[in-house]
Amino acid sequence: MTAREKAGSHDRPQGSAALHARPETPAGVTSQPPGPAGPSPDPVLQTLTAAECYHLLSPGGVGRVAFTTPEGPVVLPVNYAMAGQTVIFRTAPDTLLAGYLDCPAGFEVDGLDEALSQGWSVLVTGRAVRVTSEAEVRHLERHAGVQPWAGGARDVYARIIPRKITGRRIHD
Repeated sequence: MTAREKAGSHDRPQGSAALHARPETPAGVTSQPPGPAGPSPDPVLQTLTAAECYHLLSPGGVGRVAFTTPEGPVVLPVNYAMAGQTVIFRTAPDTLLAGYLDCPAGFEVDGLDEALSQGWSVLVTGRAVRVTSEAEVRHLERHAGVQPWAGGARDVYARIIPRKITGRRIHD
């Protein structure tokens, strides 16, 4: 350690204290983003209608598929799109997820604003099914626009047929 490092070392937390130390900021500057500091004093937890839930899902994006294996529950992220009121995603034929199609499943998506302590969550419960019709696969290829981020061939199309859809929003 150089003399300069030794001289400055007493100013920095060491060991586990370094993991919990807050970064120093100039006077008057906070590490919080603009907006209210923390949650609203009177937050509202709102139950969403099915129509509001489908509207929030409609742009597609990234969600999580949940299913049960003999070892217990599994939750995996997927890129998804909506086709009417069904969730569409793609996977590879040799994945764990492909092995649990045609089974009960859940699908969940959130939209969060941590700075404002606001957000929403939508949960679809139903059945994940493999799309087997060649005509339907071609239709989904042309119109669903599901583009998996994961590399490799993701040519197994699946849909979650909703049995129930619920959602909540928290806001001020």
